Amino acid sequence: MQLLKKDRLNTQQNPHGCFVGLTTLDYVFYVDSQPEKNSKVKTNCYKRFVGGPAANAAITYALLGGDATLVTCLGNTVESDFIKETLNGYGVTVLNCTEDETLPNIAAIAVDQFGNRKIFSGQNQYAAINIPVLDKPDFCLFDLNQQELSLGILKNCECEIVVDAGTWKGETAEFLKKANVVIASESFRDPSGQDIFAMKECKNAKKAVTRGEKPILLTDGEIPVESVACVDSLAAGDIFHGAFCFAYYHKHYDFKAALAYAAKIATESVKHFGPREWAKHVESLT
Repeated sequence: MQLLKKDRLNTQQNPHGCFVGLTTLDYVFYVDSQPEKNSKVKTNCYKRFVGGPAANAAITYALLGGDATLVTCLGNTVESDFIKETLNGYGVTVLNCTEDETLPNIAAIAVDQFGNRKIFSGQNQYAAINIPVLDKPDFCLFDLNQQELSLGILKNCECEIVVDAGTWKGETAEFLKKANVVIASESFRDPSGQDIFAMKECKNAKKAVTRGEKPILLTDGEIPVESVACVDSLAAGDIFHGAFCFAYYHKHYDFKAALAYAAKIATESVKHFGPREWAKHVESLT
């Protein structure tokens, strides 16, 4: 079941979400084992996906029925056109903030039989970035990548702000200060080693730490996560963030219920190859 734009609800009835940050073109190789030094691993199972934290979250939000706009830098190449067409097919509106004729961000990913990944991520620096004026979104999710673009948008952002805190990058503190929600990875720390529960920058935000199949940590407790056999963990964290935004802003779940919903969607995603197969099972999950 590939949900195309025509299958979505009327966007005028939907909270409008902007997802700001990184988009990649992912070449994924499914292998029995990871390559050793100076070796070659052959496989007849390899795929091409549009990826990146902001892009995957936007696609998830759109597949679930939300009104998603992706604000990112793609450049002006054949590869960029492919990425835009793919995103449009999933119902995501794309604001491409650079026309540089340079390759978009490209990743090569090896996924072994246990769902473990090795990622090589090529991320270009663009010479000219245009900061768009957003059309009054209900929320913005920032993945902390492409910070020149993200900081420009943050400066004039008057909506709810969700921060996808994977790793500390550059001016991360500026995003935390304005955040309404911060969802961090287990390894996320500030330069002094503090986690989000100790950081004064986000003391007023709702906070959660995801830890794979381990319970999600909250300020006042935990949320259990179902343990399943992992086939492919590609984009599971990004899918979690997109599903959280859908539950929290579109379905109006409370914070804990939205996190539990997101965990359910992300858990379904790791049971299948690729970052979109979970959508074929979405009706049984909601």
